[in-house]
Amino acid sequence: MAAISNIVTVLPEKRLEVAAVAERERLSGPDLAVVEQLGVAAVRDADGRSATDLAVEATRLLLADGDAARAGAFLLVGGRYPQALMASEATRAQRDSGLTSAFSLGVSELGCVSVSAALLTGRGLLAADAALPGVVVAHGCTPPGPRRYRRPVTLNGDGAMALHLSQDGPLRILDMTLETNGEYWDLFQVDYLGQSFDAWTEVCRDTRRYSFSLAVETRKRFGRMNDDMLARQGLAIEDVDHFVTQNLSSGSFDFYEQNFDISIARACRRNLREYGHVGSSDIGLNLRAGMDDGEFQPGDLVLVMNSAPVAAWSSMLIEVTGPLPEMPAA
Repeated sequence: MAAISNIVTVLPEKRLEVAAVAERERLSGPDLAVVEQLGVAAVRDADGRSATDLAVEATRLLLADGDAARAGAFLLVGGRYPQALMASEATRAQRDSGLTSAFSLGVSELGCVSVSAALLTGRGLLAADAALPGVVVAHGCTPPGPRRYRRPVTLNGDGAMALHLSQDGPLRILDMTLETNGEYWDLFQVDYLGQSFDAWTEVCRDTRRYSFSLAVETRKRFGRMNDDMLARQGLAIEDVDHFVTQNLSSGSFDFYEQNFDISIARACRRNLREYGHVGSSDIGLNLRAGMDDGEFQPGDLVLVMNSAPVAAWSSMLIEVTGPLPEMPAA
């Protein structure tokens, strides 16, 4: 059995109201209308710090917990772009975090679902080695270029999270599944070769394919994946107390609620409004907020649905058994 024993989040102090996001001045009328309807009031700005810098900051805070400091493995969930080619962000983050006794590796290329792949990997490491003291999973998020609007999906914010996986803890992972479909591998991309950083722009190659074809497949995938996973536990969707997703837009929450007849956790909507989309960190931010606010109580079952337009989908069933440790002071 694997469990999340702690989650630490980093959200930069600098707050950008949506009205102050620089590229709004360059957006067309339809895009401005989309931004206004996303459900995002503000995002955080890391003021030039890289995604790896943020992940290191989160990991250092996590290591204030003595149990996390004994981790035998460190998994860095890749940011939206590396600082350098042919270099290792994972081992750099390990060094800068002070995890000298752990081995490290990077997990990436599945967008927001990369964190789910890291959790699956960490869960497998714990199952393979009962003596492993724990696994640290960290992720930092900054936009892939100077623009925060990801047309037509969301508004990107800066932030990070780090969590500790162990054999037991207050968020027990009862089951987990992940699937991918290579048909959408290049639906979103940044043409960066030969371009200055200021010119980097993330582009959706086919907005209709994203909004309709991928949405239909997402509905079918999650319907089957959730039913199969819950059936393995002798449960049904009605037995789940809370539902968590990544934070893209209020429309994405409506999509889940209408298609699966569920209610998305209040923590997700609050985090979307205050921080925008923080990539793979969203899941950690939402679980932490739901625990801190008392929305998730011991004995509750939480179903986490995570998806990405690459395309990848993950479902994870968590049982709450107790409180998380208090967040350390920054």
